[in-house]
Amino acid sequence: MITPKNLTAKLRSVPQAKSIFDKMAELPLWDAAYLLLRSEFLLNMIEFDAGLRNAPFVEDTAVPPKPLIGPRRTILRFNPHEMMVLRLKAAHPAATDACLLEAIEAARELQSQKAWKLMMDADFSRARSATTLQEEWPGFEQKTYELAYHDFRVANR
Repeated sequence: MITPKNLTAKLRSVPQAKSIFDKMAELPLWDAAYLLLRSEFLLNMIEFDAGLRNAPFVEDTAVPPKPLIGPRRTILRFNPHEMMVLRLKAAHPAATDACLLEAIEAARELQSQKAWKLMMDADFSRARSATTLQEEWPGFEQKTYELAYHDFRVANR
């Protein structure tokens, strides 16, 4: 059976995903969490395209089996929060779970509506937006603030 931990290990063997994990390993933890959050959809697509989830249907233990029909089968799903922690742990193995969770939460805040509102209040200026974000959420590198600004601008074209 595929577990989230072994799925993450297999995912690293795919060249596209490996490049994302390599970038994350080069960055500090919080910046890696932001990159992971940006790449989450892509990593999920790589998983499916590479056939890493080769057992898409599993028996649903929450529903008792019916006579003559048998157990209900359901699509294999993993907790997305758990997958983010495991993927970040793969890039930063020395980090504790508390640090990983803190980094993921900070990355989510940087991508939140509150951050977008701050960038709108900064008159869409790259420098002012980065400075405003840095004051609100210190701990990321300057490149990550600019990347957040870029994501905001792309989403609000």
